[in-house]
This record gives sequence, structure tokens and C-alpha cells, in this order.
Amino acid sequence: MDFKRQIAIGDIHGCYGLAVDLVENVIKFDPRYDQLIFIGDYIDRGTDSANVVRYVEALKNKYSEQIVLLAGNHEYLAYNAFKHRTAEMFQLWIINGGVTTIDSYDGIENAIRYENSERHLVPFVERLEFYYETRTHIFVHGGIPTGQTIETSKKHSLLWERNYEKYRGKDIVIGHTPHRNVTKYTNAVVIDTGAVFYGKLSAYDPINDKIYDTITSNPRPGRKV
Repeated sequence: MDFKRQIAIGDIHGCYGLAVDLVENVIKFDPRYDQLIFIGDYIDRGTDSANVVRYVEALKNKYSEQIVLLAGNHEYLAYNAFKHRTAEMFQLWIINGGVTTIDSYDGIENAIRYENSERHLVPFVERLEFYYETRTHIFVHGGIPTGQTIETSKKHSLLWERNYEKYRGKDIVIGHTPHRNVTKYTNAVVIDTGAVFYGKLSAYDPINDKIYDTITSNPRPGRKV
């Protein structure tokens, strides 16, 4: 499809109300003309991670071509905890906001299994993509390491990289590192505006060079990983 708008949405981190408001009231998503690319970090820290996952999955199921769901490092903190079942992996996830995700699913077992035909957290993460590339841009959660390309980068690096200021290559749109506003660098645009920290969820459309924001009055300060 040829889209008139191609809008990347930043790190949601369990802020369900902000996500719905941004998509439906600010962007006013129209599947006839728009593509939405979610940049990852749907879960952790905010209180409504389960609802965020259900919301973006429902969009993907209804509009498969128009919705792109990318993985963030927080999805893989949770995934590795569930898959490896080690104290170290669980502790790493929990100290980085995992407890709010567990609470939103009413317990760990509900988060990892199929229940009432709803796909929950582990199968959701398994279907996420690590990047999405167009003719002009690459969309990825963390970034691309210096000296690497999207093809040669390890998946872990795509989730965790933070070299956006020095990155040189095909333009990238990334999340992962919170800024007060959507910020443009030489070859990177950072769209994580700290939904759970600063109370602002943002999006960016590189086709039209347009920024979209929605703001809450109740941010939750904390440390970003």
C-alpha cells in the first residue's frame, strides 16, 4: 500500500490511556491512508501494560498491513525472564518495572499463557519484529551500532543501542532513550518522550515531517533502562 502518513509511535510503557488518545484523538488513525509503526516498549512501569498489549494486538489483527509492531528491550526483559526462569533474569526484569506488568495481568501465569483464546505476553513478544525498513527510513527500537548495518547488527544491539548522536547511515527512527521532545539528530529521530516519566507520548511521521503528542498530568518519575 502507498500510505499518505507513516507514523512511528514511541515507547508506551503501560500508559494505555495515552496510547488510545494518541492513536484515536490526536493522530486520528485512518486505515485507508495511514500506517502506524509502534517502536516497542509497550510494557513495564506504567500500570496498564496488559491493556496496551491487547490494544495494539487488536489493531494488528484488524489492520495487518497498516500496523507494524516492533520489539523493545522491555519486551525481551520479560521474555527472557519467562523463557529462562532464572532468578537473575527475573530480578533484572523486576527492577526495571516488571512488577507493574505482572500486576496488570493479575499474576505471572496469566501473563505467559493462553487464556480465553487471548494471546498473552510471551506469544505476543514472539511475533514482534526487530526492525522495519522503507525506501527512506529504518524503524528500530534502540538503534544501529557504529560500523554496523541493520543486516549485520545483532538483535540485542537493535534493542539496546544508544548511539543516535554519532550514528551515520540510512535515517533511523528510534525510541528507547527518553527526551523531553521528539529530537532530530543528523541521521536519527528519537521519538521516546518519556510517557511514564514526563507524561508525554509522541509520534513522528517522516513522510510529512510531522510530530504528534499527547500529554497527561500524572507522570511517574523513574530511571529508564
